[in-house]
Amino acid sequence: MTRPQPTGRRGSSLAILLGFLLLPLSHPADGQPAIPSVTIQGHQYVSIQDLARVLSATIEFVPLKDKALLKRPNGPDLVFTLHAPVYVFGDVLFRAPLPARPHDGRLHVSHEVLRQLGIQHLSSQPETSLDSSFAPRVVAAPTGQELEDRWAIRRIVIDPGHGGKDPGAVGSKRTFEKNITLSIARGLGEKLRKDLGIDVVYTRTNDTFIGLGRRARIAREADGDLFISLHCNAGYRRAAGGIEVYFLSEAKTAAAAEAAERENAALELEEDSIEEEDLSTLRGIALEILSGQFLKESQDLAASIRGRMTRRFKQMDDRGVKQANFYVMRGTMGAMPSVLVEMGFISNPAEEKLLKTARFQKDMADAIFEGIRAFKQEHERQLSDTK
Repeated sequence: MTRPQPTGRRGSSLAILLGFLLLPLSHPADGQPAIPSVTIQGHQYVSIQDLARVLSATIEFVPLKDKALLKRPNGPDLVFTLHAPVYVFGDVLFRAPLPARPHDGRLHVSHEVLRQLGIQHLSSQPETSLDSSFAPRVVAAPTGQELEDRWAIRRIVIDPGHGGKDPGAVGSKRTFEKNITLSIARGLGEKLRKDLGIDVVYTRTNDTFIGLGRRARIAREADGDLFISLHCNAGYRRAAGGIEVYFLSEAKTAAAAEAAERENAALELEEDSIEEEDLSTLRGIALEILSGQFLKESQDLAASIRGRMTRRFKQMDDRGVKQANFYVMRGTMGAMPSVLVEMGFISNPAEEKLLKTARFQKDMADAIFEGIRAFKQEHERQLSDTK
């Protein structure tokens, strides 16, 4: 699913407000060597290192080397994310014509992205510049068929939480969260394939540890249309129970912040160390930039899944749709609608007993499937209305 539009709600009215300077790449002056280009999947790319050199920019890499920040002394900074079809220019998120890709151990960005940014020419001289004005111009709205081709939901990434050396929450009867999430993920994926013809990608298919950064990278590399992360909740009070669905934003309640802190604890198990300065750099990328790209879609998806879950499991408390800062969704929200589903409290003895049964796991997979199907139907109905 290609995404060449500037950021914003699907159908992007922000294209009109922000606009792009689609300036052609001119040849460098005689005697000036051009920035080396490489062909990746049929398109011309330049390395981040070469781009930073001609812009007199420094490069900072963030956790797991998924993001590269080009910090410019006299202009807006740039942020590129490996395999993501978006980039940040200053404090605005834009969709990229082509994603940043790796080649020979370096991150590369396409000539098409450079054209969007208004780069006048490519040479090794420091006068190469970005046009930072972004003069507005009217952009023709895509046709209904173009929207459908671009935004139809065909591939869903399912993320069974935890795994391997990370058991997740553990119940009093030694029920491991990692086993529950994997079982329900398999059932959900099979139903999506069989009933909707969806191409399903899993972040893990067995009891293997997959880091949070790698999970997000799998979703982006797969060019997923939705990201569904499955988890079981836990609390200090054994009586705490219920089901809830999260989307990415700053936590509004102490309970939501606690849930995010617990799920983000898997960062401590990452084999690639994450230094504090890297974490502060990641925090410096405004959360609203990451979450704003698909915020409305993520809220709608979360509400749809939550509605079907509460109808199916009337005996469980409805804890609603909430927002919190989950690390795994920070890596996907710039690329696709993303939600995290808490399917019950494994710390609650009664819910632990439910969670470990095959019947409950099937019913939970069915409920989440129904929520996804309802969201997909409404989403595609809106697309058909544009034709």
